Amino acid sequence: MYEPQYPEGEQAEIKGENDPYMPIDMHAVAEKLKCRPEMLFGRLYYHLDAKYRYEQQPSGNVHLFAMKVGDKMHCVNFPYLAAVTAEKDSEHRRNLWSLVISILAIIIAAATLLSTMNAE
Repeated sequence: MYEPQYPEGEQAEIKGENDPYMPIDMHAVAEKLKCRPEMLFGRLYYHLDAKYRYEQQPSGNVHLFAMKVGDKMHCVNFPYLAAVTAEKDSEHRRNLWSLVISILAIIIAAATLLSTMNAE
C-alpha cells in the first residue's frame, strides 16, 4: 500500500530520503486488513514494536512502529517492516511445504494400509 511512496520522492529533503520512518493512515490500513484501527494500533505498538525493537548504540532504540517521529504520527520503519514481512513470508512458505509433504505422506500411508488390508 505504501511501497510506491518510499522513499518520499524527488521533492524530499536529504533527511527525508534517508528517513526510514513513514507515517501510515491507521484507518486506511485497518480497512484494507479488514480489522478495527484500535486492533491494528495495538498489534503494531504493543506487540510487534516490542518484539522487534532493538538497541543501536549510540543513537538509542530502533523501533518498528513509533507513535511520533518528528512531526509525523503513527510511523513504521518501512525498510525494517519490509524485511520482517519478507522473513515471515519465507517462513510461511517453508512451513506450508512441510505441511503439504506431511499430508502427502499420510495419504500414501493410508493408501498402502488399505491396499494391504484388501490384499489379505
